[in-house]
Amino acid sequence: MSDVLTLLREKNPRLAFYPVWDARFRRFGRVVDFDGGKLIAQALRVPMPENGTKYLTDMPELETPAELAAAQNALFGQTPCQIGMCWGWNSRLNCLEYHRSSEFNIAAGDFVLLLASQMDMEGDELPPGRITAFYVPRNTALEIYATTLHFCPCQVSDDGFRCIVILPRGTNRPLKAERSAVGDGRLLWSENKWLIAHEEAPAAGRGAYPGLHGENFTVNLPFRRETPA
Repeated sequence: MSDVLTLLREKNPRLAFYPVWDARFRRFGRVVDFDGGKLIAQALRVPMPENGTKYLTDMPELETPAELAAAQNALFGQTPCQIGMCWGWNSRLNCLEYHRSSEFNIAAGDFVLLLASQMDMEGDELPPGRITAFYVPRNTALEIYATTLHFCPCQVSDDGFRCIVILPRGTNRPLKAERSAVGDGRLLWSENKWLIAHEEAPAAGRGAYPGLHGENFTVNLPFRRETPA
């Protein structure tokens, strides 16, 4: 792990990188004791997209009765949850989102999370200089707190990333009604998901509020597959 962190820091001097076991992560979440081995095995069987990223809120191959019951009991206090996955190819910050509940992530492969806190927001805006990068090694299970701004993981190699995502059931599904005009209603993007975008992000062109300011960071890969001669 130390070698990966060293390379990430060397190749990304404009970002502060820490492991998720560092005390700095406590503001954003915690490492949890949850056996995600069977979920990881299933996630690794899912083909990678040809390009870009893919996210499914719930997946039958992950939501087996046993795995769904285990997640519901251990992570969500026996309330309904969903098990999906975000996977593919990504190296940009682009956006940040938050929920009214914790999100649980299980790393089916190494990746990086770019995080900030709602406590650092000024109204609907996140000023520059509030992003911290955390390295997440494979087999790690995390709770990402409801007050944490997060988004799509960034890959650390040419192999892309796979992140199992466990949330209250219904989260990230399309809105059923018009957004509220009060509070942070203009940030509501889907059910239980509030989103701010960087002005350079594709989502900003689709109507996401451009409240993410500063550099739209790109994570330079510490590991590159050698191209055959």
